[in-house]
Amino acid sequence: MGWGIMSRMDTLAEFMGHFQLDAGDGARRRPQALAAVTRAFARIPYENVTKIIRRAEAGGDEQARRGPGEVIAGHIRWGAGGTCFSLTSALRFLLRALGWDAEYILADRRYGRDTHSALLVWIDGGAHLLDPGYLLTEPVPLATGAPTVVASAGERLLLTPDATGGKVDLATLRGGRRVHRLTYKVAPVDDGEFGKAWDASFRWDMMRYPLLARVSGARRSYLRGSMLQVSDADSVRRRDVPQDELVENVAREFGIHPSLVARALDLLRS
Repeated sequence: MGWGIMSRMDTLAEFMGHFQLDAGDGARRRPQALAAVTRAFARIPYENVTKIIRRAEAGGDEQARRGPGEVIAGHIRWGAGGTCFSLTSALRFLLRALGWDAEYILADRRYGRDTHSALLVWIDGGAHLLDPGYLLTEPVPLATGAPTVVASAGERLLLTPDATGGKVDLATLRGGRRVHRLTYKVAPVDDGEFGKAWDASFRWDMMRYPLLARVSGARRSYLRGSMLQVSDADSVRRRDVPQDELVENVAREFGIHPSLVARALDLLRS
């Protein structure tokens, strides 16, 4: 697809320039700069369209990983994003380039171990959680003790540490209903362990249908297969999108170039 891979030196500058952020050396280590970067990064959609295409082109799992330069270039050129592993990798690169100490962590979901990823970033000596794949983009202190409720991406999230502080459960809260989503394991993992989990993700069921999520203000859009859900603070609307309208709807709702969407859907059908 011609992703337009950038050099490592260009990636941070292109990201900061695209989102009109201050890349000056004096601003990089300020908490305000960290917050600005994570808020801007939240505008990059979660999507497996590029993952489906890249896997078909690369021919192997490790070769199909899209690095930070590809993710940022793909967003600037095509409006693309990535799934949790490529987004986490890209955000860690940006934070480290700004001088922050950031490390990978893995999480377990109901369908398996190490099926999600996130970041720890240390601010004033304390570990904070960032999860671009779940749109948890404001650093949350990971202190042991009482549960924490966080407003993120138009919904309320409940973070509950276990007694040892080694794990943190994440649940969503809506209308008095609590739904467990995943469990973070807060011990950092190295690049090899992270890459192994990333490679396994290319063989998951989610590679058989389009899966996308995006937040714009209070509006949250989510597509799984052909079922589109759009929610805000007051309502949730769902509809089944006809196959001949999927390209147009995904491009409009998630801001991704129609050619990418069409290519991924063709690969899925074949």
